[in-house]
Amino acid sequence: MKKHVKFICLFFCAISCVIHFASCSDDDGYDIYLLIGQSNCAGRGYFLPEDTVNVLDGVWLLNADLVPEPAVAPLNRYSNIRKDMNWQLVGPGVGFGPAMHQKTGRKVLLVQNARGGSALESWQVGGDSKVSYLDSALVRTIPALQYGKLKGIVWHQGETDITNGTAGDIYIERFAAMIAELRKRVGVGEEVPVVVGEVGQWAWEDSTKIEAFNHGTLDRLTREVPNCHKVSSDGLDYRMPDNPGDPHFSRDAAIEFGRRYAEAMFATNN
Repeated sequence: MKKHVKFICLFFCAISCVIHFASCSDDDGYDIYLLIGQSNCAGRGYFLPEDTVNVLDGVWLLNADLVPEPAVAPLNRYSNIRKDMNWQLVGPGVGFGPAMHQKTGRKVLLVQNARGGSALESWQVGGDSKVSYLDSALVRTIPALQYGKLKGIVWHQGETDITNGTAGDIYIERFAAMIAELRKRVGVGEEVPVVVGEVGQWAWEDSTKIEAFNHGTLDRLTREVPNCHKVSSDGLDYRMPDNPGDPHFSRDAAIEFGRRYAEAMFATNN
């Protein structure tokens, strides 16, 4: 009888250990998000003193050694294609990461790899014959998958293409090809959502061009690229009140934009 009871106890103990192990394994993984694009993704909002010391709640950042570390702005610091460190300031990731953690209760790992001033042509498969920023981003994204699962892609880019006159049909074609290649090489399908943001709506460029991109090109992207969703820039201000020709969002606007990205991302996964 005692042996029988002991066996039952050992059996249920083993089951308990398996369940606990599975639970811990799941808890130990990160929800990974890739943030790519140009300067407004990298972050150009001016710092407050606390921004460079406050750790973002529940958020880690993939560092130069491809290891997660507690996330502190600037989040584009480890991008392998970034401009000078002095240009890396507050971007949407500062709002996005904590908001995703709060919504999901999961640990968030950000892989940020933006490049200021980059046109979509440079992000294409094969790039612009000189460079492929997509390849550069994948060099960091694929190793990050050992820490968890890719849950979404945040893309903010378009200012350069609006200025260059490549923000219409060719933009949609290039974007669709880039996202298809990215998903393929990371080993995910259309279940991984992409969220794209509107550019700033003030007069940094001709208003008709801005309107055509925000409500023409991006709307078509969401229809033609599977699981692609647009985030509005309504009401978000620019960083230099005396220079509306600057296309960059302010610190507070960038953080709010990140929260909007999180709202859209969360809605696609739930």
